[in-house]
Amino acid sequence: MAITGARGAGKSVYIAVMVNVLRRYAQERACTVQPYTRRTQDAYNSVYYRPLFKENVAMEGTHPLSMGTTFESDPLIWEVSGARSGRLYIVMRDVPGEDIETLTGRPPAFSFHDRADLVIFLFDPILLDSVRQVLSGIIPDVDKGRLGARSGEVLPAIMGLMESGRALLALTVSKFDSLHQLPQAMSPMAPALANPAAHVNRDDTMILAGMQEPDAGRLLMEDLDFLDAEVRSLFQLIGEKSVTLLAEQAKTNRQIHEYRHFAVSAVGESPRHNEQLTERGISPFRVLDPVLWGMHVRGLTL
Repeated sequence: MAITGARGAGKSVYIAVMVNVLRRYAQERACTVQPYTRRTQDAYNSVYYRPLFKENVAMEGTHPLSMGTTFESDPLIWEVSGARSGRLYIVMRDVPGEDIETLTGRPPAFSFHDRADLVIFLFDPILLDSVRQVLSGIIPDVDKGRLGARSGEVLPAIMGLMESGRALLALTVSKFDSLHQLPQAMSPMAPALANPAAHVNRDDTMILAGMQEPDAGRLLMEDLDFLDAEVRSLFQLIGEKSVTLLAEQAKTNRQIHEYRHFAVSAVGESPRHNEQLTERGISPFRVLDPVLWGMHVRGLTL
């Protein structure tokens, strides 16, 4: 799978937390997720796990591939043992946002997007002026130096890398905890997030982990159907309908196999400063949804 998007979308933080939750989810289902290589173990521990879970600080952005940074240019490879689908290997690529924002054509270094089973496209809603202005004073001010390009500017370049029709595309709103604060604002967008029963306001991941197949898979897809509809509507509300249209065109043109909308939050709150990532501890929200969807569509289960 490729985790891609503009600078500041939270890709590295998402990977750090998603892997941690994936290992817990697997344990609940009586299987294990372990690093397949020593480089994966060292990279995950030093680049991803330690800054978030040990030091509680904001992570640095992923360096461009041209810098040839140790670890970052290699994929993370995980071995899943004891799964219902047998032994599995999950390969993750953390795509530098700086490279994606300047991408032109189809450079071979980024051809893995088209070969991936799953492409998780993350975008930060705070990049949008309409959202940032509404939430001003409700969430901490954002360091504009960490903000990248808008999703509508970046996604066409990513779509340009895809032509085989193989990949699944997860259109994923990252840092969704910021949008969870909308009901506090005097805004037409507030009612969309005010319903506690809405699927964008609940996370049943670990409940599903304790269930048996095929019930777990059926309930997962029912939940994700509702979530897809809610986030699709939210995209229109915040002025990002073009993202859905780009994905729909790519599917129609058989560049991708399928796409879905997701909402995730890796940390659970907006950092107040780089020296302290969270005040309450990391509280992930729906971070496994894109991965579980991708596995289900491919006929794989843990």
